[in-house]
Amino acid sequence: MRKICLLIVFLCAFAGWADDYVVLSPSFVPQALLARQIAPGTQRFFSFTTNIGACDECNISGKIVSTSEDPQRHYSNDKIDGSGYRFDMKLYDFRWPKTENTSGAEYWEGNRLGGGFFLNASYSAFFKVGLYPMVVQWLGPIYLAATYDLTFGCYLGRDEDEATTIDIRENLLTGSLNVGGGTMVFMNNHGLGFGLHGGLRQMHIINPGFREYTRTDYRTGNHIDPALRDGYHVEDWIYYYGIDFVGYTNIPLLKESNTRSHQGYMFSFEMGTRPDDNPLIYWSFSMSLLL
Repeated sequence: MRKICLLIVFLCAFAGWADDYVVLSPSFVPQALLARQIAPGTQRFFSFTTNIGACDECNISGKIVSTSEDPQRHYSNDKIDGSGYRFDMKLYDFRWPKTENTSGAEYWEGNRLGGGFFLNASYSAFFKVGLYPMVVQWLGPIYLAATYDLTFGCYLGRDEDEATTIDIRENLLTGSLNVGGGTMVFMNNHGLGFGLHGGLRQMHIINPGFREYTRTDYRTGNHIDPALRDGYHVEDWIYYYGIDFVGYTNIPLLKESNTRSHQGYMFSFEMGTRPDDNPLIYWSFSMSLLL
């Protein structure tokens, strides 16, 4: 398990070389599976998530432009995009109702009224740490969930040669809410499940600033005179939906072994948008391991 954690942290560090940074509250699908108690012996989860956010017509610079084709003065449309990579794990949880039979032989579909409170932590390269509580409650075939993520990050900018530099940085504390729900269908004696989920969440796209060349030496062809440009922080709400693929061990359910342990894995795909004239667009892919 220690090797798996180190590998995921290494992947986060390798993936941290992003132009802009996307920060948002995490998915609640792994915790929903734990709250369902479909595999009651599982106690921990680990998730690795990559997400991409973009805006094709966001006015970041505040510039007012006009062209010969369109002489009317209007705000410029700035195209921005960013990415985010995070590693999540559970610190503490309290689940209800109390399950005595951790082998799960009685209810292969889990508990239809299961719920839980979870306290989780996240890490993202280069230095972003987060803490978020989460509540999940099943009501028959569907579940409702809510979480609020607090992330403190040191965001690094780019120099004039497009290299990440510590000389340009911004320390920022962000908060993001995620509310929604979903459903899952489990296949008896096959250890497979499928789900759908959706909701409303906040998304941040952060650029701490950058340097760029402002002139060209025409004698040598080299770019010269780098200047510092201001960054930006875009924050907005987006609607999203996703699809989930779940696998879990069911050997204890089939009573083919005396072991009480369960394991599971999950893949989730999400996409979302802000439905107006200048939409934010969002995609996400996450892999989760339950032990």
